[in-house]
Amino acid sequence: MSKVFLPVIFSIFLLSGPTAQSLLAAKGVKKVNNKASNKISEKIAQYKKRLEKLLSPVDYHYVAAGKPDPFKPFFRTEMKKGIRSKSNTVKKRPESCDTPLECMDVGQLTLVGIVLQPDGDALAMAQDASGIGYTLRIGTRIGYNDGKVVSITRDRVIVKEKVEDLRGKPTFRDRTLYLHPEEGDESS
Repeated sequence: MSKVFLPVIFSIFLLSGPTAQSLLAAKGVKKVNNKASNKISEKIAQYKKRLEKLLSPVDYHYVAAGKPDPFKPFFRTEMKKGIRSKSNTVKKRPESCDTPLECMDVGQLTLVGIVLQPDGDALAMAQDASGIGYTLRIGTRIGYNDGKVVSITRDRVIVKEKVEDLRGKPTFRDRTLYLHPEEGDESS
């Protein structure tokens, strides 16, 4: 057991100074030979050097030459300004609209309610993202692409829009607003 406590006591002896030596001598602890004390003092010196090296400040300079800017996106994307046809005309938002519904896309509307009257007339209520409500009837014009409401059923409103296909020819596309979007397919 004295073999285990001897290095501990000796390290305390080295760290505390001459007062610890007198205490250890008073308790009858034998002096450790010089070879062992030299090894321990060398290890302590090595530990001090390592500690000083670890705690010393590191001088580092960032050189941005040849590296990408971390605050810029990897890919540059541009917003589509419109659909180009073969005649290189760009279709944009209309500058003036007869109604607010003609100045917004069909996808910006959310269907809130549908009223079917006994005489067959139908009425739908839609709102935009800001909560402003609009009344939709068959024949109401909606959207940038000359869209018109063509059908109102108990769970959806179908809008027919004029768009250009890949060849630049005008075609019609049906856009559907569902009363409960989780039940229907929003991709159409």
